[in-house]
Amino acid sequence: MEEIVEEEVIFLGSPISEGVASGTLSFLEDYHCDVIPEFSINSSDVEKEIGRYRRAILSSKEDLFNLQKFLAKEGSKDAVSIIDTHIQMLDDPFMTTFVEKKIRQRMKNTESVFQAVMTEYEKEFSKVKDQFFQQRLLDIKDLSARILQKLYPKKKTSIQDLPKDSIIFSKELPPSAIAEASATHIKGFITEMGGATSHAALIARSKGLPFVANLDMDILRKYNDAKVIVDGKKGTLIIHPTDVTCERYQSPSSSPTPTPSLESSSEAPTCTTDKKGIHIHANIESITDIPVLSSLGANGVGLFRTEFLFYGNELHSFSEEEQYSLYAKVMDDIHPLPVTFRVFDVGGDKGSSSWCEVEPNPALGCRGIRFLLRNREVFAWQLRALLRVSPRGKLSILLPMVSDVSELREAKELIRDIAIELRAEGHDIADDIPVGCMIEVPAAALMADLLAKECDFLSIGTNDLMQYTLATDRTAKEIYSYYNPTHPSMIKIIDQVVRGANAHSTPVNICGEMASDPLMVPLLIGLGVKSLSCSYRKIPSIRERVAKLSAQQCSECVEKLLQLETSEEVEALLQKQFGATS
Repeated sequence: MEEIVEEEVIFLGSPISEGVASGTLSFLEDYHCDVIPEFSINSSDVEKEIGRYRRAILSSKEDLFNLQKFLAKEGSKDAVSIIDTHIQMLDDPFMTTFVEKKIRQRMKNTESVFQAVMTEYEKEFSKVKDQFFQQRLLDIKDLSARILQKLYPKKKTSIQDLPKDSIIFSKELPPSAIAEASATHIKGFITEMGGATSHAALIARSKGLPFVANLDMDILRKYNDAKVIVDGKKGTLIIHPTDVTCERYQSPSSSPTPTPSLESSSEAPTCTTDKKGIHIHANIESITDIPVLSSLGANGVGLFRTEFLFYGNELHSFSEEEQYSLYAKVMDDIHPLPVTFRVFDVGGDKGSSSWCEVEPNPALGCRGIRFLLRNREVFAWQLRALLRVSPRGKLSILLPMVSDVSELREAKELIRDIAIELRAEGHDIADDIPVGCMIEVPAAALMADLLAKECDFLSIGTNDLMQYTLATDRTAKEIYSYYNPTHPSMIKIIDQVVRGANAHSTPVNICGEMASDPLMVPLLIGLGVKSLSCSYRKIPSIRERVAKLSAQQCSECVEKLLQLETSEEVEALLQKQFGATS
């Protein structure tokens, strides 16, 4: 009987984690629990149900501690850090006292109350398109699935049940699923959802496993059990590879070079080969991120996203005293390094405010500083809390989505008024509290010189700036190719911001993804940027990158880059001149 030869099929997705692997395509079912029974409980059983919930939390913690030990043996430092964040999230009041309160109020069995609370939470935050919110939501989903499995055990396919040499494909993979995967058993990952900055992606890179996202699971389901090759650098999945294709991929280099451990944090900048100092700060959104900074060489926190602190709460109920306690802990934990708090960046497509009206185009609506100036009570509570903790260290305030000088002036006036009010009440307030503007919209970039004249520093949020400049939704996979940091307009617009700021000796910081991209670092240094704020896990590799660059060569290269006409030309010159490191 003649053997049937399957035709080779190639799919192109988004590269998430580099590396090449061959294996069998294995589908992993959705990790969410199904609807579970709900029934009323007697008042005498409430404490028993709460005890059951507490045991589920403790058991989940034990699982995560064991997973950490396994990851530590693998040498997956990023993965260990992320799982540590999950462990600490289990101590968050939202996961403890808030859920227990709901069990007492609703008088239902624990698993049904917990699932209902998590469903409400997910429904609220699934409206938020911001990638950092989406990542934290996925972390919560991951934890809630683990806790529900303790409360309502149900046999589901796990990674350990899949065949050896599996290439896993699923709609979405939680961080712990990838963390649990052994590189000797699982060879790679394919998902429909996911981004390069997700925790799942960071863990895959930490373990040296290829990962490709943005592929249609409905199409791939018919290829379950097929032999495949996944190329995490090119973002390709090859189904039924031919002998020629297999030969071409026979000796892949799939393991990224591990990031070296660098000395402890200080305010001393990292110097280029020609002694130009570049400060490298961390972007963080959780207090639990702070302890790891001491071993990474961070010069401080360049962007603390304060909106992440009120998860599970209504913004208008996030009191001054609650905020004061949280900010005080941040200041104490980060001391003596500086920290820049971005005030609540909510509204519009970032949601997170129950009274925000539905907008036809939320990305262009009431968000950032517009929202805060319209909701002064919320803004005032936050400013009072921040000013009260200012004597504890080096604190700066960053205003999001500024598009007009009048917004900056209005915010500064409010800060001044609140400082006077607090001193009159007997509070100590630092004499010098720098106030800066986020440059995220073209309007702000075009008038950077005027904004720089009015504030103490500028911070370029390249993610939103790129989105608005290139008219590209960075969350839409259909047009993701247009979201390109090497677009000539991005070089010109950052150049204009830096020149405008230099005219008033106002420092400029980059706090978007470009600051975490090794290929972009020479470009940013060449444009005159002296401060980069990036994902804290990228700090060691970015420091190493900076230390190998000549600022003079970067500057000379930028003069050529400013003359180029296409993204391809820009990327080619950067690759030729500096190459890229992971």
